Amino acid sequence: MKFTLKVDGYSLIEMLFMLFIVGVLCSTVALSFKGLQSRVHIQAASQALLSDVLSARAQALRRERRVTLCAAALDSGLQPTLPTACASSGSSVAWHQGWLVFEDANSNGLWDEGEPLLQQRSRMNPQVSATGNTTVGRYVSFGESGRSLLLNGAFQAGTITFCESGANAKEGWLLVVNAVGRARLDKGQIAICP
Repeated sequence: MKFTLKVDGYSLIEMLFMLFIVGVLCSTVALSFKGLQSRVHIQAASQALLSDVLSARAQALRRERRVTLCAAALDSGLQPTLPTACASSGSSVAWHQGWLVFEDANSNGLWDEGEPLLQQRSRMNPQVSATGNTTVGRYVSFGESGRSLLLNGAFQAGTITFCESGANAKEGWLLVVNAVGRARLDKGQIAICP
């Protein structure tokens, strides 16, 4: 009886080529996962702020008092801590620093001692940037009728933009508050994200 040994295998070049293909596929998957993760952080942050805006409006109606949601004062650290103060009008304001929801008894847009604090949100993921246009740059406030109001009593309408920090021409979310105080989220293309 005669036995023959058949040897099947791959050459070194074939093996290196297969490893190269696997490496390219893995890097492609990793990049798409990073993009997905960033989009999830942005959407979660925008939905959290929308939820608190809607809650602030409901609280204003229920309490029959002005309720304000303000962007937190900038802190020096990157650790997520609960904010304890609102950003003042002369400071740099960014909603991604977190926010406070409170009953604004003196209608100044700042949380003062003695005013009931209803909600605190800590700093968002560092990949997320959230900035408001002039009318909602620092606060969103609701009167006892549920209408959004500026501190002087005029109607308040504006947009807070959520996007990936430092990105150009990418998708983001827009939190739009209209003149009667209703808020909604819209998906949009953001040209430049701060």
